[in-house]
Amino acid sequence: MWKFYNSFALRRFQGIRSLGILALSVAFCLTGLLVLSSCDDDDDEMAPEPVQMRGFYTSVNADGTTDCTNENVDLREEEPTDLSEPNVRITARGVAFGDAAFIQVGVKVGESATNAETIASYYVSETDGNFDRPGAYFLVAKTDSDIEADTIYTGYWAGYAYRRAADATGYQPVVICPYVMVPAGTAELEDIGAGNCGEGGGDDVHPALAKYLTDDDGLRDCHTLLDNQGILSPTER
Repeated sequence: MWKFYNSFALRRFQGIRSLGILALSVAFCLTGLLVLSSCDDDDDEMAPEPVQMRGFYTSVNADGTTDCTNENVDLREEEPTDLSEPNVRITARGVAFGDAAFIQVGVKVGESATNAETIASYYVSETDGNFDRPGAYFLVAKTDSDIEADTIYTGYWAGYAYRRAADATGYQPVVICPYVMVPAGTAELEDIGAGNCGEGGGDDVHPALAKYLTDDDGLRDCHTLLDNQGILSPTER
């Protein structure tokens, strides 16, 4: 490049040399911008589209009782660059927590000879600019003859009981509660409104979800995971 700029031809045109360099610089900048723009377009086109799901789960009310609600879930699978990186990102929103969105990262492991396909994800919520109260989902893929979907996910969520008042120690309890995730638009469950688990609302649970979210006493209870000493001690609430 140095030899080119100091060639005999360029020395004969000293008056336009600076202008030529400027023009080349502008050309390179424009080319760079076009390349970057092209890369952004490619990234947008390559970004995986989220799969629309609905999650039905029990949780703990402010008064300590258990209720059942649902949330809209965007399940986005990604290709990790190495085995240590997450390959699933989840965004969940429901009326139980107003405008709050629970953004999660996790790992989806495919079916093997000994295990079903599994999703394990975690989130950390924000309160007044502070990140606190982490939680997690652990869900296993399965089929269910009562639900017309290729795959549903059943399991639990675990974390702090957001709506529960702090106990004598000043902390909110850590709980584990049942969770079911199905594809959005699943025919049997389409008429269930926001915030409910059945068409009747309240403690009503759709028959297709009953085996996962109810028992002989009604709603399956959430369990407290840790005692006051922080020791694992699952206790029915």
